[in-house]
Amino acid sequence: MILKHILSCSLILLILIVYESVVVIIDKDLVIRSAKPIKNKTWENWNGEIHISPNAIFEPFTLEDLKDIVKLAKINNKTIRCAAQGHTASSLSVTEHYLVVVTNLNKVKVQNHPKYGWTVTAEAGTSLSDLDETLRNHDPPLTLDSEPLYNTFRVSGVVAVGAHGAKTSSGIMSDQVCSMKIVTGSGKVCEFSEEINKSEFNAAKVNLGLLGIIYSLTFRVQPMYNLRMTDIFVPANEWLNNPQNIKNLLESSDGISIAYWPFNGFNHSDPNPLDPSRDRIEITNWIRTDEPVNFTQQQLKQSYETQRQGVIQQYKLISSNLQNPDAIPNITATLFGSFGNASTVFQAPDAIHYVASEESAKFDFVEIGFKIEPDFSNAAAEFSYVIQTIYEFARKGKFPLNYIADFRIIKSTEALLSFTFNHDPEILPHWGKRWEFIPNVKSYLSDVLSNQIKQFEKVRAKYDPDKIFFDNKSLQDIFSRALDS
Repeated sequence: MILKHILSCSLILLILIVYESVVVIIDKDLVIRSAKPIKNKTWENWNGEIHISPNAIFEPFTLEDLKDIVKLAKINNKTIRCAAQGHTASSLSVTEHYLVVVTNLNKVKVQNHPKYGWTVTAEAGTSLSDLDETLRNHDPPLTLDSEPLYNTFRVSGVVAVGAHGAKTSSGIMSDQVCSMKIVTGSGKVCEFSEEINKSEFNAAKVNLGLLGIIYSLTFRVQPMYNLRMTDIFVPANEWLNNPQNIKNLLESSDGISIAYWPFNGFNHSDPNPLDPSRDRIEITNWIRTDEPVNFTQQQLKQSYETQRQGVIQQYKLISSNLQNPDAIPNITATLFGSFGNASTVFQAPDAIHYVASEESAKFDFVEIGFKIEPDFSNAAAEFSYVIQTIYEFARKGKFPLNYIADFRIIKSTEALLSFTFNHDPEILPHWGKRWEFIPNVKSYLSDVLSNQIKQFEKVRAKYDPDKIFFDNKSLQDIFSRALDS
């Protein structure tokens, strides 16, 4: 039932907002060098579904700005939520009071840590692309172990919601963090790390903005390495009918992705055009290698530009047919048919960010996580169920999923509020994607996350006793139910 509601997503366009940056004099004792509230006081999330008009929007440039904003909120009895840049489709940044947009906090520093070796400290608004370039150009060249797919995301947003990459052993990106600094409800900077307090660090690693404003994050990094990325296309039913296929692939790879374009075997001239037995899936895996890369950085940039143009055309084609859903099977089959087998060697960050981010293509995103059985039987079954459900809708003349369904396997985490926390719920949604539309999801999450929420709440109450950052109706509802149970 939950899956069928998830598959009812639609595409929504984003309207971009331009912010102004000035010095705002609040009173004779408090100067905030951040953003003047924009003229119409409007902010929209990535896919344009959420529109808010808070009392003020700030774009801080320094740590002192963050401290002053918190002090101002306390003086004026206001609450604070934060926003960065990425594919967040949930209401996590929604507030009626102060919205802090952190994208101007973008300084990066590489260090040789006595315990961790090479580390990189990035301010909250640093993009993954800027982080990658700093590490790539360092002597010696360095890299993070794994990152999310798109390089436009900002580090604080990635960590706060527990976003992940493709490499299985790396887990969520938060697990590469060795320390972070947060401006908490007192207006002071507090550092969180495993050495200082492990239980508090496990709360901070996926904090949903509830502990304060993230100022900086320090990640463990390693010498740059190469990955061979291989794509093959196989019959979906045949490959998924044997769960051992997934296990074998995972055990021989650093990471895997199984992608499915709905109706890719559609043939309008066939007596039974909607036949799932003709569909194929794309199997991608990454393997560490000493082989040289196949493309220069300049060639990659040219390739990404071509890819972006292709994504724009895909988006326009699919969007133009939302009012004519019967055309979706033919469109997706045509688009998928242009892909072929490939095997290419990239530097690690280029292999992970293999899809160029095109911000004008506002595809909607939903992501769920569940625990894999030792024999991988539930992994194959769940993916097969996605395909079956899509065709059940199609037979009723409904085509809710018109873009890629992607399946990955990543390591569990000790971060309390992560959707990959090491427990056994039936299903957990990714906080940064769409999930609030699922019926009864709040009561469900308060139930399955009850123990973690109770542990997290002890940390939250310590650093934000006045609930300055606890301004989110969905999270308030989930927490209150869990704490009352």
